[in-house]
Amino acid sequence: MGYVLLTFAVILNSAANILFKHASGMSEWSLLKVGLFCLALFLGLGNTLLYIKSLEGLDLGVAYPILSAASILLITGLSVLFFKEAVSLQKMLALATICAGMLLLWKA
Repeated sequence: MGYVLLTFAVILNSAANILFKHASGMSEWSLLKVGLFCLALFLGLGNTLLYIKSLEGLDLGVAYPILSAASILLITGLSVLFFKEAVSLQKMLALATICAGMLLLWKA
């Protein structure tokens, strides 16, 4: 159950960061920008609550690195999709290294 909760925490964390990025591209503090900011904060709170609950069944030394690494992977993918950010060969190698590290931790 811990990994399921951790997966949802990663999804909420990534969604919050994408909303923060989207809001940061708006020049004025409009109602929409404030709304996106508040929604991102709410998703961040949900992320934190799910992460805390996942720690009941997972070691901190496994859960935190997986949360961080999986968030990096998902945020990078979403950034390419939504913001047309470039992925260089160096970045792809770094992401592959992160994936290898996650697999090693998951099997530990």
